[in-house]
Amino acid sequence: MVLGMRRWRLNSGYCGITDQRRTQAGTIPALKHYMERGLGEFVFAEEEWTPAQITTALWLDADDASTITLNGSNVSAWNDKSGNGRNATQATAANQPAYTTAGLNNKPALDFDGADDDLVLSSVSDLNSVSQSWFIVTKRDNANGRTEISFGIGNQQESNGLADIPRWTDNKMYSQIGYVANRPAPVSVISDAPYINCVTGGAVQLSYTNGTLIGTGTTQSLSNFSVLDGGYVGSGRAMSFFGRYFDGKISELIIVPSVATTQDRQLIEGYLAHKWGLTANLPADHPYKTLPPPA
Repeated sequence: MVLGMRRWRLNSGYCGITDQRRTQAGTIPALKHYMERGLGEFVFAEEEWTPAQITTALWLDADDASTITLNGSNVSAWNDKSGNGRNATQATAANQPAYTTAGLNNKPALDFDGADDDLVLSSVSDLNSVSQSWFIVTKRDNANGRTEISFGIGNQQESNGLADIPRWTDNKMYSQIGYVANRPAPVSVISDAPYINCVTGGAVQLSYTNGTLIGTGTTQSLSNFSVLDGGYVGSGRAMSFFGRYFDGKISELIIVPSVATTQDRQLIEGYLAHKWGLTANLPADHPYKTLPPPA
């Protein structure tokens, strides 16, 4: 059922009921009721859940133009929405990714060239716990027969850290939090398909693609790992993956400073899927397959 705008004259004002989205079983979930302009206008609007309602350690969102600083058509800064100031920047113009307003399902994305584009993350020294979770919305442009990193935070010498690793040598995707031995089993990937990838940490790491569990890994050590060499979006320079730059588009990256519960994981997946036009990729039994999560 879809409701449009309905208004009734009430003396000096009017009453309006608005639902710009959808309803279930004829009800309007998560309504917000407020008075506007003092004329007796009441507006009921469905609110949707966003990561602003949980604690995040890093939140980069290409759909929020206020967080993007452009140098011509390239991105010199992508600001963190988590409130932690972990902004991603690149001072060298030749190494800045391009900004495109229709890069992923006709929505904004940063386009990395696979040669030398990346952004440097600030203040990542405390992102060194295996008890974290991360989510990324991305699209690879080329299955080019090599290993790439869409983002990496960690230690060059030991290859430890947080990372999303598509490896085209065997058409598999690897993901990890912490030690390299923690990596869940890899999954086959399609080079030109956008997807939501997620890894939840802890004693057993779980890797999800588009809301479906695709691999598990036993954490080698629960102790903190080194992030001596910082963090990068668009390359693996922080994790001994020199030259392994990402060739593709990134639209959103979220790090949660805890092991996400099933409920929180599905909330974030639902939010991302509806925002980026990826609901068709969610499994049929996902709680937010049809409707976005309400606030």
